[in-house]
Amino acid sequence: MRCFLLCLALAAAGVKAQEKAEPISVHVKEVHREQDDGTEKGNWLHITAIVESKTIIYSLKCDQFYSSETQTYAVQCFDLSAGRDYSARKFQSAIAFWPEGTKSSPGHLFAAYNITSEKEK
Repeated sequence: MRCFLLCLALAAAGVKAQEKAEPISVHVKEVHREQDDGTEKGNWLHITAIVESKTIIYSLKCDQFYSSETQTYAVQCFDLSAGRDYSARKFQSAIAFWPEGTKSSPGHLFAAYNITSEKEK
């Protein structure tokens, strides 16, 4: 069940369960967070980031949801900080920063960052 939820979260971020991931190291240049007006159910936080590998600059987007009902994240993005280096797994259309084997729990999904654009350095 946990694997299903993680696969579901990755699929929601544009990652197919059968898609092979390639290890990647990136440096985070920028992180922006924008929170929607909350409702009685909770609120969405939209995170965009600019990260770069040795050869490519990626623009990333991830949306996380904090549930007022459970007082925890229902969908959670990995917490990136500008100026830091991270190891990740790159899929065709997303980058997952969660360590391999990280398991979601019922009602709590770990999301990957969608690649919204990429350009060569």
